[in-house]
Amino acid sequence: MGAKSRFMWHDLMAADVEGAKKFYGELFGWHFKRGDAGEYEHIMAGEQGIGGIMQLDKKMGAPPHWLGYVTVDDVDASVAAIKQHGGKVHVPKIEIPEVGQFAITADPTGGVFSPMHYTGKDAGKPEANTPPGPWTFCWDELWTSDPDAAAKFYASAFGWGVEHMEMPGFGRYTLLKRTGVKDAKGMDKSAGGVMKLPPNVPHSFWLAYVAVPNADATVEKAKKLGATLMAPPMDIPNVGRFAVATDREHVPFAVLAPAAPAK
Repeated sequence: MGAKSRFMWHDLMAADVEGAKKFYGELFGWHFKRGDAGEYEHIMAGEQGIGGIMQLDKKMGAPPHWLGYVTVDDVDASVAAIKQHGGKVHVPKIEIPEVGQFAITADPTGGVFSPMHYTGKDAGKPEANTPPGPWTFCWDELWTSDPDAAAKFYASAFGWGVEHMEMPGFGRYTLLKRTGVKDAKGMDKSAGGVMKLPPNVPHSFWLAYVAVPNADATVEKAKKLGATLMAPPMDIPNVGRFAVATDREHVPFAVLAPAAPAK
């Protein structure tokens, strides 16, 4: 693995697939395309595929959840590195014809993610250097019981850089940096963020953010659709306005209305 690894896809493991499609379709304007095999529902934001929804396997022993996929060059090597640095493997490598290989793993604090080597359509296509569009996933953030241990793990297993910053009203926040992968301004891109798990949240998890035009309006709509608010809309200077909620199956998700680019 190397610092170029990034979150590239998100799947919702839902107890009620049709209910999840209705909730997120109405909230974000997503539409869905049934896959050729099985009952996998591709999430479409306009014409862009950004993830999927599938039936939760009760044998997994996990509640409904979002799962983020991280790009890697070699799943076997990635799994070996994850185990070497204290992580766990929940599902060994699986191969999906014409799509690629993936495994389901967790960091030492319990945050679950999936290393994936994608070989499907557009594999190898240069990474876009523009901000994520509205209604697409725009950020991934680990809420963890031990931010220092988690950051050390991802630095060791993925080669991501670690940068700490103080956020007024929030305390210390850690950025995981894709060292050497530059944005349009020539700065290292971020792979995600790490923050201390709030006291009322029972376990570590990766939280996925969706870019929206207006965080307050989206939150009000989410509540009408049956969502429960975890964190009300708040401003982050130079970043934007965000909020965190859970859907009707108690799955956490976040929205972010990005701040206007500095002139």
